[in-house]
Amino acid sequence: MNLSPARPPLWLLIAWGIAALVLVLRAGLYPAAMTGDEIWFTESAYQFLATGTPKRLIHPDLVGSATADFLPPVIMLLQAASLAVFGVSAQAVGLPSVVLMLLASTLVYTVARRAGAGPTAAGLAALSVFAAQTILRGALYVRYEGAVLAAFFGFLALVPVPGTLAAVGRGALVGIAGLAYYPTAPFVGLAALLIETGALRVFPTRPSLRTLPGTALGFLIAAAPFLLYVGRYPQEFAAQILSNGAQNYGTAELLHRFADAAFWQGQRETLPEILALILGLVGTLLLPGKRAWAGAIALVALPALIFPFNPRLLGVAVALLLCLIAVWASQPGPLKRLAHLGLAAGSLGGAALLALMGTVGLLQADGRDGAALGPLLKPYLTAPGPIAADQRAWLALRRDFPEREFLHALPSWAPPQVSVFEPAALRDPDFRVTYALVQTEIAEATLARAPAL
Repeated sequence: MNLSPARPPLWLLIAWGIAALVLVLRAGLYPAAMTGDEIWFTESAYQFLATGTPKRLIHPDLVGSATADFLPPVIMLLQAASLAVFGVSAQAVGLPSVVLMLLASTLVYTVARRAGAGPTAAGLAALSVFAAQTILRGALYVRYEGAVLAAFFGFLALVPVPGTLAAVGRGALVGIAGLAYYPTAPFVGLAALLIETGALRVFPTRPSLRTLPGTALGFLIAAAPFLLYVGRYPQEFAAQILSNGAQNYGTAELLHRFADAAFWQGQRETLPEILALILGLVGTLLLPGKRAWAGAIALVALPALIFPFNPRLLGVAVALLLCLIAVWASQPGPLKRLAHLGLAAGSLGGAALLALMGTVGLLQADGRDGAALGPLLKPYLTAPGPIAADQRAWLALRRDFPEREFLHALPSWAPPQVSVFEPAALRDPDFRVTYALVQTEIAEATLARAPAL
């Protein structure tokens, strides 16, 4: 096997360059009002840089989030590195998403090539990553799943590489994949173990069993700092992760609602990928020599069956399927022509989505000034005491009002695994609120300057 394949084709390098520009543009023009998990992780990273301990002071809840934060730490560390270099800015918040998305594409190319795909097929699979909603959703909003995919595929890229050093790297990457999202850790860990020992042979060669101690050492190197952190705050870890996970994650929602048309209506964007996964698994079972891929894909897709369903949980499985399709397109067989059609459609979809993201970013540039919101809020934040606000005000408050206490007011529809982090003060019936009334013409002028609100 050629472990150092020729440089990717020029057209793919150009496509990656364009994708990087589009994604950086999107990060740089991030709305002044940000929302989603990027704020939770960035708050923890912000406090980690300020105090040395990851914690979310916006969530002084009953499970200790303001003492120590036990959301999966990998994204927080990426956010902390970005904040340390670029400061509290929209660019810093969005940069890890850019990195994760580009890593997903480049690693799909690398793994597909090492599995036997030709450069053209592997390149089309890499471009198809940008069309996959299951992967886009997991990487672009600073979510756990993008980091899981990058770390697990980094492990796969090193599987054919001989030597102890590569084994240590594989073990460390498996540890990072597990720490990127706890619910998926057992599944990616088991898939990695079966691939490492040769029980699942997705590559023509497998690692030597003599390098297993090196793999174990790498895993311990990645896990040790986190275990020490848990040892410092065992009660917070138990309350935030063990109790919360046991109560809210083993729902098997997909199995219970499989025949519910309303459920699938909400997942229509990802239905093509779900259908492709089903057909891909059937194809691997029918064709000799590819059943190991079926095992790997099924293992990493299991969280979507067990936990509250989210299409992002299928991102790693879809990326594996893209690699397999690239292999099918490069080798003689009954699925070669169909694989070519699938890769062509996927790469066209990726180009279309990149064009859409770039166009939207340019059209909304004037209304996506990350520094615009803070000065507009100053006249209304004169009363003393903590500020209770939606997380969309995080960047403005942390950037322009760093001395003020900020409580995150969670929406009423937040699921139980999220509402557990609501600030305790906001549940106090004696909590007093001061409202600032804004005249209509002032509100309209504010929205004109920051329409992303």
